[in-house]
Amino acid sequence: MKKGDLKRSSILQAAEMLFFERGYDRTSVQDILDALSLSKGGFYHHFPSKEAVLEEICANRTAQRLDRLGVELYAARLRPLDRLNLILRAVNLLERDDPRFIALTVKICYLDRDVRIRDRMRQLVLARLSPRMDEVLREGMDAGDFFVRHPGQMGWMALNLASDADDEACRLLAADAGNPECVIGIADTLNAARDAIETLLGAPFGSVTLFEPDRLVAGYRAAAAELARLEAQAP
Repeated sequence: MKKGDLKRSSILQAAEMLFFERGYDRTSVQDILDALSLSKGGFYHHFPSKEAVLEEICANRTAQRLDRLGVELYAARLRPLDRLNLILRAVNLLERDDPRFIALTVKICYLDRDVRIRDRMRQLVLARLSPRMDEVLREGMDAGDFFVRHPGQMGWMALNLASDADDEACRLLAADAGNPECVIGIADTLNAARDAIETLLGAPFGSVTLFEPDRLVAGYRAAAAELARLEAQAP
């Protein structure tokens, strides 16, 4: 890794840990500089602002999640339907990521309403997963798992449905994180999206899964606890 890339990576790592520990609002550029014994010039050579650091952290986290998915998809010989479910569950933030990052994302995107970060993450997911969805749908049609008239368009639509459901799940978490019953509403939302995707793709009833119940509950509880801690630290 080049020296400049190493410094950039160090800034991202230090900032991420500070955002997790203190919250984004309570972390200043000076805090990041102090953690690295870095000059302002050294910081601004790589990033124009704290906001730019946050954007890159979110983009990198999303890319890492999708990279892990790529390994899972091709680590074993899976049926097209199994690969479809892996792709769709990768959209589900509550099941697939670090609770600290989930809480940070929910606070910034849904409580503080930073739509730019949310939209960038969504576009990255759609851009990376759409080609995989097209491939899986064509294989699934050959295998008799799906019936799709327009696989190129339907894959993109199914991903948007899954993304909309994940968006609503995050909104529910943001609005009612302290209520244990909140996870029921999240599961209901994801199940409704599952039914819509099955209809869209001509898949057998009950064959599509957007989440694993145990992982969803565990992810919700951990993220809710982190979110409550971040909210308690907010200025």
